[in-house]
Formats: sequence, structure tokens, C-alpha cells
Amino acid sequence: METQQRYVLGKRDDEGFYPVTVDQIPAGTVHRRHGSWYATMPGHREQRATDRHQAAAHLVTLIDQGNRPTVPAPAPRTPTSMIQGMRATRSYAHLMPQLRLSLANLVRAAEAMARLAQLGWRPLEGYPGADQPWLMECRLCGWKGRRFWSHLRGRNDDGIPRPITRHPGCKPVTEHTTALITLAAERTHTCPCHPGHPMDVDDGLDTLAAIQTALDGKAMMSAAVYARSILEPCPAATHRAAALRAAYERRVKAQRDLKRGKRK
Repeated sequence: METQQRYVLGKRDDEGFYPVTVDQIPAGTVHRRHGSWYATMPGHREQRATDRHQAAAHLVTLIDQGNRPTVPAPAPRTPTSMIQGMRATRSYAHLMPQLRLSLANLVRAAEAMARLAQLGWRPLEGYPGADQPWLMECRLCGWKGRRFWSHLRGRNDDGIPRPITRHPGCKPVTEHTTALITLAAERTHTCPCHPGHPMDVDDGLDTLAAIQTALDGKAMMSAAVYARSILEPCPAATHRAAALRAAYERRVKAQRDLKRGKRK
């Protein structure tokens, strides 16, 4: 196709974006997120595509229309309630903007953050999903950069984080175990925070129910405040994540049983 001959995909950067030039003119970037590809020309709305080539072709179309990265396009207005909800989470935003706020995603985020603490990582932004770059800090040496949760959680449920070297310039692998044991002393089985976090299944069920009620009523600020109790730092994050997972699965089972009962 003609458009395929006019654009060039550059090398993927650390955040997963491929720079694109059209007729040797910088046109924007394309990137993959949650199974779909997106084209982004700075100042213009993001466009979804089926693959990287369709995404790049969209940038060709924008260039042909006379658009350039420096020309802004009107952005959709963000509801005030959503803005307030984001502010309510302070520095530990519950989710990245691209990830839908749902009970399933919140529980996954709680599990991911708890596991990061076990592995000696500190998240520097909200959970973006398993296959998106996640900004974090290595607690073994202070390095900051982006890693993929899908790499850190292991493959096929083996629980082995990759790569074994963690990142370029980290401490020698032989020193990792001792350093992680030292960090493990910070974690507890009970929550010392005030107000306390949900640490058993019943509390988890109450918290998830409150969040869903807020979401159903479009009360994003309330939902975000409740999300803080799930995701804010806590030395008992591992225990909290396990309780939330059990509560979520019980909730899903109860809803499934209810639907089956209505069909009979």
C-alpha cells in the first residue's frame, strides 16, 4: 500500500512507544495496550487500530489532512467527579487512566503491589495492567525505570520474576537473597494503619460492595477513596491482597449462583 511506503517505524522506547515518521516528517507514535494498537499525534486524540501498520497509516492520514504534532485538537472534557476521584488517591493513584476502574482490576492491582513489595520493588505510579510498562523503583539499589508486571510475576504461574538480574547495574545476583530478607522484616501479618485496611474476607466483601455501589452511582470520588483502602501502602499488603482475592471470588460465586437460581 502507498501509506506503508510513506511511513517508517522507529525503535521502540523504554515506555513501549514506536516513533513514526511520514515522508521523513515526525508524525507521532504508535503503541500496543491491552491487545490493541493506538496511534498518537501529540495534541490530537488517540486512535485505536487493529495492528501497528493500521495505526501508522492513521498518522499518514492526519499528515495528509494538514495536521502536525504541534497543532492541538480539542480534548474530551473530563467529568469533575472523575478529577476529584483522581485527586483523592494522592500520590498512589489507584489505576492508570487507561485501565478501567473495576473490582477485578482493583484486586489485581492489590495483588501486584503486594507481590512487588515481596520482590523488593516500589511502584511509583498506579497499576497499568500486566503488559504495560510500569514505573517503579528497585529497593535493592535505588534504580528507577519501567518494568512489566507480566515479567515480574513469572510465566505460567511459576512465580519466578525475570530477568534474574532485575535490571542493568543492580546488585550482584548473589546479594539479592540477603537484601530481600532484610526488606521482608518490614512486612507484617496485621495492619497497623489508621484507619485500618480490610484484612479478612468479611471486611473485603464490605469494601468491594461499597466500591461497586459508588461505581454504579457514578460517584468516582467515593470509589477512589474506597480504592485507597485497597491500594495504599501497608506493611500487611500481602495479607490484605489474599483477603481481597478470597472476597472477590466469593462475591462472583454468589452473583453466579443468584443468576442460576433466577433461571430455574
